[in-house]
Amino acid sequence: MTDRTVALLGDSILDNAPYTRPEPDTTAVLRERLAAGWTVVRLARDGATMSDMRFQLAELDGSPDHAVVSIGGNDATGHIGLLDRRATHAAEVLEELLGIADEFQRRYEATVAAVAERARHTVLCTIYEVPLEPPAVARLARVPLAVLNDRIVRTAARLGVDVLELRSVCTDPADFVRQIEPSPRGAGKIARAIADLLQDGGRLRSGRVFAAGA
Repeated sequence: MTDRTVALLGDSILDNAPYTRPEPDTTAVLRERLAAGWTVVRLARDGATMSDMRFQLAELDGSPDHAVVSIGGNDATGHIGLLDRRATHAAEVLEELLGIADEFQRRYEATVAAVAERARHTVLCTIYEVPLEPPAVARLARVPLAVLNDRIVRTAARLGVDVLELRSVCTDPADFVRQIEPSPRGAGKIARAIADLLQDGGRLRSGRVFAAGA
């Protein structure tokens, strides 16, 4: 049987060996999980932002059967100061958040479209919720993160690609190290979720989102 190829693109959510050693990272677990008949190519790079994706695509050989993309989290951290903003009116913060989300979607959609042109099947990962310290900061961070994840889902609907909801995969503090990186446990959970998705859904629950055509 001809090998099926899956390319992992993006950031440390998929390139997490520095945070899991000596235990297996997401790539290693995914290769073991998919086993014979699959080739896993990791082009994702720890610390990558959307502007780095063009370099990863340049390394992509041919058209993979599947491309899994996790990008945008590092772009979002550039706006962490929003959580400390003191505004006279809530509308000021909401207006700033809207501007951030609009720019995020513009860049994200262009990035994903470039991937979708190369891969036969594209899967977008949402940005998971991290256990920041103090907990009050983590709680507040969920608000802008939800707005950005909404833009990821909208992009998927617009381009007709799939979404893997990582907020339902990495749900426990033990899934993280250094507050924001996947631990060995988290990396394994991400790999197993990707494998399940690629193998006809596996044990994942799915919901369907329908969007108007062009």
